[in-house]
Amino acid sequence: MQWMEFVLAVLTLIFGGGWMFTYHAYKRKNEGEATQSEANGWAAMQSLYEKTIADFDKYGEDMRKEREVLKTENRELRERYKKTDDEIIDLKKKVARQGRKIDALSPFLCGVVGCVNRKRVNISALAANDEEEYNQEVNDGTYNQNEKQ
Repeated sequence: MQWMEFVLAVLTLIFGGGWMFTYHAYKRKNEGEATQSEANGWAAMQSLYEKTIADFDKYGEDMRKEREVLKTENRELRERYKKTDDEIIDLKKKVARQGRKIDALSPFLCGVVGCVNRKRVNISALAANDEEEYNQEVNDGTYNQNEKQ
């Protein structure tokens, strides 16, 4: 009998106490918690990816705005450069025109003030001693006489 009571006690404990069912429920609960933790980890990772994508979109939008500003500045600088270049070309034309006018008037120039007989003078090559000679001749009254000879 003792032996039978012992077997009955063990069988009662296993089947009657629900040890097997309790073990199954405990195992299922742990597996559910593990699955839930894994799902939470994936959700956190998904949230991080979405935040990263939003940051990249904002960064891209900022870069597009800055590029538009740079394009506008570049366009303005090109216009100013073209305007300055056109002004330089116009000034060069004016200088050339003035040079032609000076060349046309140079036969009528004379280095002596009050001279009636015009003599072609190279103004840029007039040396200081030549100027003194002209002044001396004018003061002596020999300038006009030198021209007549």
